[in-house]
Amino acid sequence: MKGLSYQNGVLFFGEKYIGWASVKNNKPVSEVLPLSSISMLKIACHVFNTMPRWYKLLFYVWAAVAFASPLFHLLGPDIPVLPFYTFIYFVFGTHFIFPKQLKKFHGAEHKVFSFKGVKKRRNIFRIKKAAITNRYCSTNIVVMYFLTVLFFTPAAWLWYPFEQAIAIVSYSAVLFVPIFHRIIQQKKMAVFRKPLLYLSYAVQRHISCSHPERIHLLTAVEAYRALAEKEYSHLLVEKSKMKKEEKKMAIIDLTIVPVGTETTSMSEDVAEVQKVLDRHSDKIDYHLTSMSTIIEGDLNDLFPIVQELHEIPFNRGAKRVATNIRLDDRRDGTQESMKGKVSSVENKLS
Repeated sequence: MKGLSYQNGVLFFGEKYIGWASVKNNKPVSEVLPLSSISMLKIACHVFNTMPRWYKLLFYVWAAVAFASPLFHLLGPDIPVLPFYTFIYFVFGTHFIFPKQLKKFHGAEHKVFSFKGVKKRRNIFRIKKAAITNRYCSTNIVVMYFLTVLFFTPAAWLWYPFEQAIAIVSYSAVLFVPIFHRIIQQKKMAVFRKPLLYLSYAVQRHISCSHPERIHLLTAVEAYRALAEKEYSHLLVEKSKMKKEEKKMAIIDLTIVPVGTETTSMSEDVAEVQKVLDRHSDKIDYHLTSMSTIIEGDLNDLFPIVQELHEIPFNRGAKRVATNIRLDDRRDGTQESMKGKVSSVENKLS
């Protein structure tokens, strides 16, 4: 599985499918696409369109000048040109000028890869603490490319004029660096890999990644799970899972309504509910809808959490609170998760 982050989301690539999650209306929305040229073209267009205007303008201008430089050179040898290999520098160099949101999605992608447990919402706080560096990140290739240009150009300069030497090295590195990067991933090549990773990790920590917020982590988790459910289902199974008879899994549909407040808006109370649920995300899964909040977990965990949620409006000054609870507790050994229930209906519709 390989990952790719961009300005508005995260993608994970498998052998046959692509797990894709992006942010829409401040919520992560995921889908699965077949690994095909049509899907790649669709993704490439979306990724480019989400980039900032300054980046797209710089891309167009640099590409136009680089492609047109040979024509300028034909008009007159004294006319300054921008060699095409500098456009390669621009493409690789974008790792050093990532926009703010891209850095956060990049960090979220790395943290999902680094986290050793099952990638799911209830582990979001643990995922947030995972390493922000990735041994297989494309940053490794970028760092290796510029190091190759830096160190091998002087050697080539001994036999060729400088402009020709740097062009030869710049174009050759595009072909050989990815191959060498695969070679040094082998255990016996650690002596070459460690210095590269030292530099690459420094770039990842301080330049190409930044610590993600909750929305970035959720988006990365949704993209990962979308692919895993389709192609790597074993990655979503708890290794030390408790026996079914030891856990009383249930789903609660919860609505909390403060009575007699000065405003008809309840968004601030709902936001506080989400913060409390976040603190318990190691025990439960939850999903906010426009009318209620759905919580999934062990009954022994759910009831104390519901009581804590019930107190929120009182702590905010309400004198009366009406809390409505719908509980789905199935004991025949076939209790489905929240997503499982929705998937079951969708499968019947299709």
